Amino acid sequence: MSDMQHVRPWTKGTTHIDHDDTDDIRALLLGRRIVEVTDDHMLLDNGTTVLVAPNDGCGGCSSGGYWMVGDIASVDNIITTVELDQTSRETNHHGYKNTYSVYKVFVVAEDQRFNLFTIEGDDGNGYYGTGFTLHVREQKEQQ
Repeated sequence: MSDMQHVRPWTKGTTHIDHDDTDDIRALLLGRRIVEVTDDHMLLDNGTTVLVAPNDGCGGCSSGGYWMVGDIASVDNIITTVELDQTSRETNHHGYKNTYSVYKVFVVAEDQRFNLFTIEGDDGNGYYGTGFTLHVREQKEQQ
């Protein structure tokens, strides 16, 4: 049976790490193993559950809208390195040009580099946010 608790961002006791808080993301993952992955959640070996949440953006247009590309990788070895990368990708769809921001989190475990997850989206007018947030819930100690 899984120990993973689905995280709701507004739940008391949940901490939030934004995509540009690289030191906090490294501190969260270094020395840990990812023992279970379901959809947009990861369970770390210390019982911590992490929700990977792309920025929602505007409800009426694409500005600030981000999504996960592919699945979260399961890394059941000790993570020794965490790298964050932000690039951009241009598209041309029927003459309409757009630039997407691409956020990738890589980890190294057992001398292998894994793309832990990729988030992609469009800042648009810049008003509705960007990137992703990690919502973190640590396992409560048993009394």
